[in-house]
Order: sequence, then C-alpha cells, then structure tokens
Amino acid sequence: MKGANKHLEATIMELEATNQMLKDEQQALQLAFMSLEGKFRKCQEENNELVMRWMEQKSVLADKLNEENDTMFRKRQAKMRKELAEAAKEQVAIKPVIERSGSFSPPPFCLSVNLPSKPQHKFDAHEGEVNAIQWTPSGRRFATGGADRKLKIWEIRNYKCEVSTTLMGSNAGVMSIDFDTEENLILAASNDFASRVWSLTDQRLRHTLTGHSGKVLAAKFLGDGSKVVSGSHDRTLKIWDLVSRACIKTIFAGSSCNDLVTSDGMGSNIISGHFDKRIRFWDTRSDSSTNEISLQGRVTSLDLSPDHNYLLSCSRDDTLKLIDLRMNQVTGTFCADNFHVGCDWSRAVFSPDGQYVVAGSAEGTVHIWNIGKNKLEKTLKEHNHAVVACSWNPGGNQILSCDKQKKAILWSDF
Repeated sequence: MKGANKHLEATIMELEATNQMLKDEQQALQLAFMSLEGKFRKCQEENNELVMRWMEQKSVLADKLNEENDTMFRKRQAKMRKELAEAAKEQVAIKPVIERSGSFSPPPFCLSVNLPSKPQHKFDAHEGEVNAIQWTPSGRRFATGGADRKLKIWEIRNYKCEVSTTLMGSNAGVMSIDFDTEENLILAASNDFASRVWSLTDQRLRHTLTGHSGKVLAAKFLGDGSKVVSGSHDRTLKIWDLVSRACIKTIFAGSSCNDLVTSDGMGSNIISGHFDKRIRFWDTRSDSSTNEISLQGRVTSLDLSPDHNYLLSCSRDDTLKLIDLRMNQVTGTFCADNFHVGCDWSRAVFSPDGQYVVAGSAEGTVHIWNIGKNKLEKTLKEHNHAVVACSWNPGGNQILSCDKQKKAILWSDF
C-alpha cells in the first residue's frame, strides 16, 4: 500500500511539473504573440502611410503631366495663330459653304471599299516599336502608341501624315488604343499595369486606371463611353466606371488576356481572346463565362464585323478565323504560305464593308483576304520588319499599318 502511495505521489509531482512547464510555454507564446501583433500593427500603419504617399506622388505626377500638355497646347496655339496671321495677309476667294451644327461628325457609311495598291506615305511614328494604330470613328485622324511610352494623334495634310498632338503619361509601352464614339476621349492600355484616358479637346490626362498586377494589353470603351473594360496578363478583366473613377467589377478569366471587344451597344457583353488558345464570352451581369471557343493557337486579336454578326480572330498558329456569333462556330479560315503572326499582340481587322480582312505578317507584308471568295486578294510589301497592327479607314479607301522598328505606312488606292 505504501509503495502504491509513493508511486501515485511521484506521478502527481511529475504531472504538476509538466503542467507548470506548459504554463510557462503558454506564457512565452502569449508574449511572443503580443510582440508580433504589435509589429503587425506597425507594419499596417507604415503600409497605409506609404500608400498615402504614393497616391500623393501620383497626383503630383498627373498635375505635372497635365502642365506639360498645357504647355504643348499653348505652343501649338501660338504656332497656329502665327500661321493664321501670315495666311490672312494673302487675299483668297472663298466660296460659301453650309456647315452642319455641332462638332461631332458621324462615322462615314461604307458600301464598298477600294483595295489600296501602294504606300501613300511611309514615316517614323515612334522612337521604337509601334505597338498600336487606330483610326478615329470619323476617319479624319488616327492615333499610334509605341514602346517609347507616347501616344500620338496624327492628321493627313497634303497626302502626308503629321503629328498634331503627343500625349504623355504612360510609364511603359502603349499596347492598344480606342476612341469613344463621339471622339471626345482616347483610351490607351499600357505595359505599366494601367490604362489611361485623355480628353481630345484639351489633351489633358483625365483618368489613370490602376489595379491590374500585370501588363494591360487591351482596353475598350464599354457602352456609352462612361465605362471601360481592360484585359491583362494577370488573367483578369476589369470594368471601370469613369464617373466614380473606380473598378466596379473584376472577372477572373483563367488565362492572360491579349485582346477583347464589346459586342453590343449596352456594354453588357464582352468577348476576350486568351493565351490558352480560347475565346471567352462574358455577360457583365454574371461572374462566369457564358461560352468558350477553342482554337489551335494563342489568340492575339479580336475584331467585330460592322454588323456585329461575325468575329475575326488572329492566332499564333498563323491563321485568321471567322466566327459566326449566331451559331458560335468557326465558318472560315484565312492563311497563306508567307503569312506568319509576329507577336502576341498582332492585330487583324475587318474592312468597313465587312467583305475583307487585313493582317500584317512577321515578314513585313500586309495581307488582304476576300471573305466571300475565301482567298488571298492582295499582298502589300513595303515594311522591312514584322508588321504588328493594321487599321482600315472607316471610309474604306485607306489602310494604316505599323511595324516593330518605328515605321508606319499609309496605304491608298491612288
């Protein structure tokens, strides 16, 4: 009996020692936790302070860029006043013309295009690679975006392309360009993970849309122009409200987005082309893809036909695909022996009458296919480097193309 009592006493003492050790460990862990919690709060405060400082610096930078644009605008106005003063000295007979009220010119209606046959003007558009080129909806001006971080607005004077405005603000190469329907705003996507909106009337930077964690290769106005949708290498699409200046929706696409289009005037339907060789269809009122089409190569560009019934895709398998949106299936394929897609942001487009498609090749040629005959109609040769993007004038008589070595070409039929 005495032996059993001693054994129990020894067990109790051992348990008490173990219990005390656990209490000591708990107290030490509690102190370590409180210390880490204090450090965490301090890091949060420092992070909030850094974010505030970063936002202040962004605001200062935007003000500085607007100041520079204002200075350039004043210089252009002074130059224009001087030229007008010199022109006023000469007496010329002016025939009266009837002008339409309002500054907005509706897009020209094109029944039939004229295929260009020769380069009208070849010029240096940027100081490096020219990534994007786009006509305005009226076809009176066009814009280019380059690896030199500049966005340029051009006009055609005396059959030559001349810069009318240079817009600054991007911190990396400009990858895509879009205009609103009334030509009041221009939108550019950039490799600095952001998209930007400038006003064309005063050349001021209006919005900087930041939130992506990867390069933004595509951005388009959505609906009435008060919203923007952007697609990024971070595998998301983001919808932005320009009134509240905030991202109102993030769509997780599952693969990096190389291009996108909006398929209706209400801005509720989006079509995106991706690195994983898929085209995805989205309804902005839901969070999931409504449909998918798989191709044989990485999708580099998308374009809608004028009647919005067909979708044109360009992919790295060196083909263009014509997709009937009413049946959601591929109805045509365009390719050529010497046609090779040169990069992941190579852009192909429809003609304004919807009868032709045009795309640039890595060999420096521009290819035009006839949709109805499903054959290569014409090849234009003048570039010495890979052609990145093409844009067809809404009037139907001119094509623009740009390449990887600062050149752009205006093609015409006369």
